[in-house]
Amino acid sequence: MNRPILYEDDDWLIVNKPIGLATHGAGTGDTGLVEWLALHQGRKLHVCSRLDKGTSGVLLFAKHAGASGRAQVIHEQQEARKRYRFISNRRQKDKERWRIEEPLDGRKCSTLFRLVAEGYGYFCYEATIHRGRTHQIRRHAAAAGVPILGDNRYGGQKFLRLCLHCCEVDWPEIKTVVAVEQPDSFSLLLSGKSGLILDGAVAWERRMGWPGLASNSFRLIHRGEVSLPVSIDLYSSYLSITAFSRKKDSLHLKKELQPLLDYLATKVAWQGGMLRYHVRNPHQKKLIHDRLAWGDLPANTIMAWEHDLTFGINLNDSQHPGLFLDQRDSRRRIYQIAQGRRVANLFAFTCSFSTAAVAGGCEVVFSVDLAGSSLARGKDNFTLNDLEKSGRGKFIREDVMKWLARQERKRAAGPGSFSHWDLIICDPPVFASAGKGQGFHVEKQWPELTRQVRLLLSGHGIALFANNHRSGSGSFYREELQKHFQSVTSLTPPLDFPIMPGKPDHVRIYWCEV
Repeated sequence: MNRPILYEDDDWLIVNKPIGLATHGAGTGDTGLVEWLALHQGRKLHVCSRLDKGTSGVLLFAKHAGASGRAQVIHEQQEARKRYRFISNRRQKDKERWRIEEPLDGRKCSTLFRLVAEGYGYFCYEATIHRGRTHQIRRHAAAAGVPILGDNRYGGQKFLRLCLHCCEVDWPEIKTVVAVEQPDSFSLLLSGKSGLILDGAVAWERRMGWPGLASNSFRLIHRGEVSLPVSIDLYSSYLSITAFSRKKDSLHLKKELQPLLDYLATKVAWQGGMLRYHVRNPHQKKLIHDRLAWGDLPANTIMAWEHDLTFGINLNDSQHPGLFLDQRDSRRRIYQIAQGRRVANLFAFTCSFSTAAVAGGCEVVFSVDLAGSSLARGKDNFTLNDLEKSGRGKFIREDVMKWLARQERKRAAGPGSFSHWDLIICDPPVFASAGKGQGFHVEKQWPELTRQVRLLLSGHGIALFANNHRSGSGSFYREELQKHFQSVTSLTPPLDFPIMPGKPDHVRIYWCEV
């Protein structure tokens, strides 16, 4: 269950799909599994069949058009066999094995069911099909009186996930049957386990090792995924736990978290951890305090890799480790389009976007930030990646709003000689201190930021905007951008930062084109 790539040859790629990620993105800016593989592995794949967004398990892609055409024939002739498992809280009344051949959407189809396990009021069924119609197993299971747990659309009891998993594909052009075990959450339900461990299992089933193909640093538990108010990040071989409530002291909270940590230790390895408390405004009080550490203590700088790039991480710092994991996909996009562009990275922090831009071949990147210590860490990141000698990185210690105003004056004074920017990255903090009693608040400054960034862009310019203002209005931020940009696309966050129902957006990311 931890292996993302299950099988590959010259024609076919078979993967282990996580829950919460569609096979193909529903629209522009939406990252499905096809888009993820294109972004992080450069693969151009053909969809042969789909699994629903909430369904996990074995999924086959064709690697070229010829294989895709053959897949269509295989499906039409029903030469493939797919075996699923699902959980229901209901038992089929009089049978342990049965077949349903009820047509769906006017098309013939057949599903063979059998009961394979039961326990603590839950029942695990196997469903075998040769060619799937839309929601075939879900609809046939509901018709048989055993709706799938978590399938709100077809009468299933509410649950953390849709409990449907493709565990096996027998494909005629592949000699071996490709199979994976059933998800941990299924086994936990059948053995009567609940609470934090079950929450953690479902959280892992949203990831299943996929972030590890792109980086050694990613989020294991997002805020809202488990009952305790925490997020858990893995930086290289160290855990970083952030608590969002002071109702429990750190020792008591760590004790409550231990079953979850023990479960996660079966999926990834770490040599030490640190639990810290979050403060909303770091300029009134240190962002991280009341620290509790265990295991091996990290050095002041540990290394996080992301594709071919390396970033220095400091878990002992009182502010932030130095790499925003929720911008992993965005850094990759910047890397892919940076070639030959003039880039400005505003609120640059430790310059991870700038590092990606130079590695991607930009003409020059200006990293603008008021914090000299952050820029110093940015220079270290350039050195770690052998980029400092290129001369393409410029580090500007200045208040971003003042820098933008100065650029606007330069443009007004000499519009013909002004060098516009081709790419601007603007990922401001929610709050910041500008010194001498001056402060920055993203909601107040956003309209002016969007206007000025657009003004400084070239006619073919692109801007990446982002912010983490959880209590802010998403429509407000988007509408301000639409006043100035012809195209504004909302991007989904990385898969380890799932959008949780009923919770505010953790991060908003906008791709804006002139």
